[in-house]
Amino acid sequence: MNIAAYKRAVIELRPALLLVAKRITRNSEDAEDVVQEVCLKLWHRCRTSGEPDNMEAYCVTMTKNISIDKIRGRHPGEPLEELQHAEAVTHLPDELLEIKEDHALIHRIIASLPPLQGKILRLKEIEGYETDEIAAFTGIATEAVRNNLSRARRQLREVYLNCLQKRENRVGVFGNDGIKQDAL
Repeated sequence: MNIAAYKRAVIELRPALLLVAKRITRNSEDAEDVVQEVCLKLWHRCRTSGEPDNMEAYCVTMTKNISIDKIRGRHPGEPLEELQHAEAVTHLPDELLEIKEDHALIHRIIASLPPLQGKILRLKEIEGYETDEIAAFTGIATEAVRNNLSRARRQLREVYLNCLQKRENRVGVFGNDGIKQDAL
């Protein structure tokens, strides 16, 4: 592959690769880094081993894999800088504390799910894997992955809403200022 053909291929594929990378990493800067790395690896591959049979499929697969590696490289609990900045601008400190408590509650609920459901929910919702990929990892049928994911989401929603209701009832008894209200 010559440089002109490579440039044409990169120009055609870049927008689609950026979309895939942004969807997985949820960060524009990381997505740019991923696409840049894919372009470099594609150039190296074309120079050493020749063009892949299906360049688009090859690049999209590489983009997914590098994006997932990028996510795994983050430290657990490390917020994305963009999200952290956005929250700091739009929320008061007490709201940030409530959001942090909600996140901790959701992680505790996920940890309390049956092991397979918890694993599937984390792979799908947190790490961004597709259903087929999860089926391959876990060794169960795709339909079983969907069923377990549905059960896990339903249980997460029920427990979370129950906890919110209990929190609202405590606030209702004590009022927003933390002082117990007299019964009417």
